[in-house]
Order: sequence, then structure tokens, then C-alpha cells
Amino acid sequence: MKRIIMACLLIPGSLFASVGGEFPYLESAPSMRDIKIDIVENKYIEAIPLLKKYLQKNPGSAEAYNYLGYSYRKTGHLPEAFKAYERALALDPKHLSAHEYLGEAYLMNNEPEKARAVLAQLWGICRNCEEFKDLAKAIKEARNEN
Repeated sequence: MKRIIMACLLIPGSLFASVGGEFPYLESAPSMRDIKIDIVENKYIEAIPLLKKYLQKNPGSAEAYNYLGYSYRKTGHLPEAFKAYERALALDPKHLSAHEYLGEAYLMNNEPEKARAVLAQLWGICRNCEEFKDLAKAIKEARNEN
């Protein structure tokens, strides 16, 4: 009997999930490391469901909401991107990347005044950090395009 129990413990949870999902509690959330690999490889569509699954287990992750917003923005889903960035910033008001990417989303949405407001917020948080410089550059480039 002990051998049977031990053998069952060694079977991966994904195997149970593949036989009808009878044991969903054995399924684990994807790792942030794996999700970041998809994002680095520009696999934003693939990253979105992984991020949603990750957030089910880690609802307080500002980083995951930031990456969700980033993935939505990169796939052209701006309303969803705005919601994800706002959630990231509600969890961590000083999240530098979420500020930068929110500003870039505003530029994509043809709202440069809101992007400049985000830039001012970044200045107040980090004074000339990389995210501030990147957003300032994006605002300048958007102004030159118009």
C-alpha cells in the first residue's frame, strides 16, 4: 500500500490535469521566469493566459499585472492594458515600469497629455531614472511624428 501511495505522489500534477482535470488543485501556476521568456521572445498572445493563471494564484503581484498590461499593449488591446497597468499601480504606486508603459499606452491611444502627466509622476518618484528617460524619449518622438 505504501508503494502505491508513493508512486501516486511522484506522478506530476499536469498528468492528472490531462486526464480530465479531476485534480485541479495539483496544477501549478506558471512561473514568472517562464512567462518572462515568452515576453522576451515577443510571444505576447501566449503570455496573456499564463499571466492570468499566475495572477489567480498571486493576485497581489504588481509585476504580473505590469507584464499583463505590457502584453495587452503589444497586441493592441489598449483597454485591457490600461486596466492591468492601473491594477499594477494600485498595488505598487511606485512601480517604475508600470508608469513608463502606461505613458506609452497613452501615446498609442493618442493621448499625449496623459502621457506627460505620467512622465511628471515618474519625475516625482525617481528623478531621471531609465523609465523616465525612455518615456520622455517616446513622448518627444510622438510629438515629432505629428
